[in-house]
Amino acid sequence: MTFLLSAILAAAFAAAPNVPEGWTDGYVMANGIRIHYWRTGGAKPPLLMAHGSSDDGLCWTNLARELVNDFDVVMWDARGHGLSDPPRAGDAPDAMVEDMAGLIRELKLVKPVIMGHSMGSATAAWFAAKYPDVPRAVILEDPFLGGRRPGNSSADREKRRADTLARNNMTLDQLVEGCMKNSPKWGLSECQYWAPSKRRHHPDTSLASLGARPAMKDLFAKITAPTLIIKADAPPEVRKENEAVTAVLKDGRIVHVDGAGHNVRREGKAATIAALKQFFGRL
Repeated sequence: MTFLLSAILAAAFAAAPNVPEGWTDGYVMANGIRIHYWRTGGAKPPLLMAHGSSDDGLCWTNLARELVNDFDVVMWDARGHGLSDPPRAGDAPDAMVEDMAGLIRELKLVKPVIMGHSMGSATAAWFAAKYPDVPRAVILEDPFLGGRRPGNSSADREKRRADTLARNNMTLDQLVEGCMKNSPKWGLSECQYWAPSKRRHHPDTSLASLGARPAMKDLFAKITAPTLIIKADAPPEVRKENEAVTAVLKDGRIVHVDGAGHNVRREGKAATIAALKQFFGRL
């Protein structure tokens, strides 16, 4: 009986959820690379989702399921992630911004709502500042709201590369088990979508210099689209600092989700969906 139970649990960890029925995937050539994306489809307003570092497009699946009735959701793999081409030495600091611009052009997305998490939120904000007339609205999940990030040394980059390669070589079982242990609020389904993205994450993403990104406050001053910031829980003084940065936006609002960490939607899904629905209601 013990052996049978262990086998069932092992199978539950290893079996990643299927891609929802009716969703499709494809590739475009944009900004000099091949970019992969997943799409829910339908004659609905487009919602383009940009994942965080080391994740990929399918990591949005559980949230996208909540939005498919109202949006044609496009979940793309950033360069070096998922099934998109890897980055290259010498990539411009705004390479992923131009990747996003190229993807929107190739898919002929008209006035998309753009949502990004972490790294993807930096891309989304930079894009909205550079191309203010393109997005219908902007949603940023736990963006870094401080100044410019410090530059990273070659030793830092090599460590990130080694760490990424080490996760590439872990089994899905090991990754899911570690996810469930380290992020118990997520639940099994989130960990099952998360785990394969770690095996596909390219070590050369370590080549990027985080310090080259503009400060978020500088980008916010150039964004004209309605903008929602969904932030992790924080002490009162940090919330005030975040609100001060958000105040630069021409049409912006910020929501801190109690009890949620950096992966806000995974740790505070109900509050995230409530904030999104309220925001969408006024678009």
